[in-house]
Amino acid sequence: MATRPGGWSLTQIASALGLAKSSTLTIMTSLEAAGLVARADNYYELDVGVLTPAGGFLKGVDIVSLFKRRIATSPLLKNEIAHLAVLGGRDVIYISRHIGRSPLPVTAQVGDRFPASITAVGAALLAQMPDDEVVALFQGAGEFPQWTSRSTPDLEALLAKVHHVREIGYAVDDGETHPNVFAFGLVVHRVGNFVQDVAISTSLSRDPLDAEHRDKALSELRTICAALEMGNDML
Repeated sequence: MATRPGGWSLTQIASALGLAKSSTLTIMTSLEAAGLVARADNYYELDVGVLTPAGGFLKGVDIVSLFKRRIATSPLLKNEIAHLAVLGGRDVIYISRHIGRSPLPVTAQVGDRFPASITAVGAALLAQMPDDEVVALFQGAGEFPQWTSRSTPDLEALLAKVHHVREIGYAVDDGETHPNVFAFGLVVHRVGNFVQDVAISTSLSRDPLDAEHRDKALSELRTICAALEMGNDML
C-alpha cells in the first residue's frame, strides 16, 4: 500500500495477495479498526496509525541515534551523505540518513527501497550470506535492475561481486545506481536491541573524486562502523 498512493480497492488487494475477497475483507477490517488503514470510496490507504509502530521501531533502535551522532562529528563524512540500511528480500530498505551536502543525483530517503544488487549496502549485506542463499534469493528474479550501464547485470556477476566484498572487507557502488555516484558499504553486525545486521554507507561524487578523499572516507566509515558495533561513542 505504501508503494501505491491513491489507494487499493478490495479486489486489487485480494488479487495482489492471492486471497479470496472474503479473507481479504477480514484482514482489512482488522487493520482499519487498528487505525493502520483508512477506507474512502471503497479504496484503502495507509492511515496515520502506521507512524506509531514505525516511530517506536526507530526509537528502539539505538544504532540509529548513534549513527547520527558519529556521522555528525566525523571530520570528512559530516560533509558527505551517509545511510543506514537493512536487507528486505532483494531490496535494501533505508532506515536512517545523514545529508551533509547537497543531495547527489540518487540519494535515498528513509523508507526508500533500492535494489540490493546495485547498492553498496546491498552488496555488503548479501556478502554475509552463503552463496546458496544468495542464489535462492535471486533465482527466478528475471532481469536485474539496470539503473546504469555499470549496474550488476545478472546472478553470476552478483556472486562475483559478493566474493570480492568478502575478500576486501567492504562493498563498492561505482556508478551502479547513478553514473556520478560512488559509494562504500560496510556491514554493522547485530548490536544492542537490533535483530539483524545493518549496513552503513557513504555516497560521494565520482566527478571529481581523488584517491586521497576516497581513502579517507573509507577510513572514517570503518571507524564509525566499529563504534556502532561496540555500541558506544568512545572510538
